[in-house]
Amino acid sequence: MVTPDFLFATLTLAYFIVLLQCLRTDEKRWWGLLGGIHALAFLAKGFALPWLALSTIFSVLLSRPRKQQAARLALAGILPLLVATAWAGVLHYKYGAFTTGTQFKFNFLQWTPHASSHQLDRTYVLLRNTKPFIDEYNVSDPMPPGSWMWHYRIDARQAAPELVAHEAHNLPKAVKEFLIVVTPGGLVAAFFVVAVLVRRRKQSPVEVTMAALVALAGVSLLLAYCMLVFDGRYLYPLIPLVLTIAVGFFVDPVGPAPGIGRRATVALIVLGIFVSLTYSSSPFRTVRRDSQISCYRAGQSLRAHQGSTVVSVGSGPYPEHGVGWEAGYKSTYFGDRRVIGATDKLPNLEEIPTLLGDISKAMPDAVLVWGKPGDVRYEALTQQLMHEYTGSYREALTDPFFGEVGSALYVHPR
Repeated sequence: MVTPDFLFATLTLAYFIVLLQCLRTDEKRWWGLLGGIHALAFLAKGFALPWLALSTIFSVLLSRPRKQQAARLALAGILPLLVATAWAGVLHYKYGAFTTGTQFKFNFLQWTPHASSHQLDRTYVLLRNTKPFIDEYNVSDPMPPGSWMWHYRIDARQAAPELVAHEAHNLPKAVKEFLIVVTPGGLVAAFFVVAVLVRRRKQSPVEVTMAALVALAGVSLLLAYCMLVFDGRYLYPLIPLVLTIAVGFFVDPVGPAPGIGRRATVALIVLGIFVSLTYSSSPFRTVRRDSQISCYRAGQSLRAHQGSTVVSVGSGPYPEHGVGWEAGYKSTYFGDRRVIGATDKLPNLEEIPTLLGDISKAMPDAVLVWGKPGDVRYEALTQQLMHEYTGSYREALTDPFFGEVGSALYVHPR
């Protein structure tokens, strides 16, 4: 499946390949093409607009001769500027705000408690009222027109400490995942190549500049993404760039002479690949495992019963693969139903009456409860729902690896 992250990674690699040609030839057509790829990357993922703009600006500042820097910047910047302005116009037409995207602000409000705590919807006590965000066609809009998020002003003094705390929490995880994929040997090889290029900076000025730009891109990407929430997919654009540099380790003009150093690095790479292939949660071991099977089955169950509205409680079995809190939303998508209320946490025993009150107020046709047998909260909630709704019908939701991971209850109020 082609996702925005893979497309973004492909366009990022193309961007830096073209950027290398820009620095080597200084031809106008390459600078123009650079801007075109930048614009396409923005359409794939909004983060590309400021992130690649940083690389473009620094590459222009480091280019020679200096008197043509303005022309280079204009050639590389015109297409991204035009595309971003056109897209901002489209968003302005729908939302009444001139912006190139909403993802940063939405993530900020989602992951920064002080920003949204006083703006909570009071329709339910424990459930989140999803009606304003998901329409009858199951189309989700996290910042619908007229919502409070459009008018909220971020207070930098309040936000700064929380963003720093997010960085401290997310950076170690990001570095760990980066090391697993690149392998320690690959990182050693990349550092070695950079060190060699720095020593030969007079003979290879373009290559040194490119290494510096890749380093700048890597640091800025990690800092930007770790500012709020980190996901392993965010490393996709960076990994091909680092591996491309590391390959130079095995090229005789750059790499070391055959000996213990090269053999040790190769051993580290082989060991890293072996570990990445064999550890329990390795993506290479689970790549053929479809994490959404329980959602498909829930969707099939929903389609087999009458009704249009669903409440989802709890999280699915694969939060690391996008089937955690998202499980209920994906199931209703496959079942052609609308989520009208959701919570990603199973209630404690003392909270069950409150949740039952929320569900009664929402009046759904079905309730999806995500959990496993043996979890007291899961079993107590399903039993209470069966007791609360006379004649209700329950179907177990199963996953090939974990077995039962939830229940679909079709409720009939007394």
